Amino acid sequence: MPINDWSESIQVAELQNDPSFADDMAVLASGYQRIADDLKAGRSGGKARHLVLDMRHVQFLNSSNIAQLLRVRKLAQLAGAQVRICSVSDRIWGVILATDLDRIFDFSEDVTTALAAMQMSKSAG
Repeated sequence: MPINDWSESIQVAELQNDPSFADDMAVLASGYQRIADDLKAGRSGGKARHLVLDMRHVQFLNSSNIAQLLRVRKLAQLAGAQVRICSVSDRIWGVILATDLDRIFDFSEDVTTALAAMQMSKSAG
């Protein structure tokens, strides 16, 4: 998965179908886990970057993928970062609605809109 550093505070991850999806989410989770552990221990770890998950190449989500999305979101929040999902196909959107993930995650139509929303929330917060 390409992870692009869009700015000092935002990264964009271009997700793929499994098995890459699982590997990519594990990499993202471990990064946020380290920062969250450092914060919990009172250490000054690196600053967590907000994350845009670009799902335009994802055509299938299974229960393990959903669990991984939730884990990355939880760890990112513990590390002080936001997660926004974008470029979701109609097929994946159906899964998101059926599992109520639309109530948990923030969504944008595409990467550009997601980045704008991230920047707006940073300046408001």
